[in-house]
Amino acid sequence: MLKQIFRILPSFKGRYRLARFLFSNFIKNSKDIVVTASQNIKYKLPNLKENIGFEIFIDGAYEPEYVEYFFRHIPPNGFFLDLGANIGSICIPLAKKRPDITIIAVEASPRVFGYLKYNIELNSCQNVLAENLALSSTDNEQLPFYSPEEKFGKGSLSAVFTEKAEYVNTITLDTLLNKYKLNKMDYIKIDVEGYERSVFEGGKKLLSGKSGPVILFEFADWAENMAANTKAGDAQRLLSHLGYKLYDFSNPGKLGMEMEPKSEGNLMILAIKKD
Repeated sequence: MLKQIFRILPSFKGRYRLARFLFSNFIKNSKDIVVTASQNIKYKLPNLKENIGFEIFIDGAYEPEYVEYFFRHIPPNGFFLDLGANIGSICIPLAKKRPDITIIAVEASPRVFGYLKYNIELNSCQNVLAENLALSSTDNEQLPFYSPEEKFGKGSLSAVFTEKAEYVNTITLDTLLNKYKLNKMDYIKIDVEGYERSVFEGGKKLLSGKSGPVILFEFADWAENMAANTKAGDAQRLLSHLGYKLYDFSNPGKLGMEMEPKSEGNLMILAIKKD
């Protein structure tokens, strides 16, 4: 009952802090819990300590503003690629709102992928295709992937939050599309903790075309600086070289001004082909 009250309350300063206090014991002890969220979607969550699980439990959704953006802008019968899909907090509500589109959801962590696959099946999302792979600049490498058990939303090819590794095979963006016999992709959401440049390197055929996909990704200088052979801003510079315009997308309801590649800071960026 208290959880339902929280979901209808307007946002206020300290709301999450209050929720963590009121539900502290439940949050501390909950593992592999199934939660009913907005749109009557059910998620199996590894825990409620990680922000993804906590916000789904309290709000009924995680980053709903981005789901709404894709819902409104992906063309009819379009194609959406969710790279770093995690447990499905973006692709599943989008699939339910837009049953006409085809979604490819890719998650590198074998452990987290199990939750993604379970949640897709739990919600009968027949328009979501799931892949347990790491997008990279080369195909068929086996790389260590570091996904901390408690912070399941912080998985990376860099040992940032844990030194315990799972191993995952790589695939390039271009090869992934060939696998599904696709010659286009309309929208891409990418969350790969600083390895965006490697993903874009492996998708030059797709991204060089005049009708390249719209790309939403987070720039975090610290994450990109920790990625192998990468400096902060490299992903943005590569997209600019491939003919993309970059926009500050910190406010999903309003597209910001066109921007030059940044080397410092943390923000959401929307990349759109100049043509």
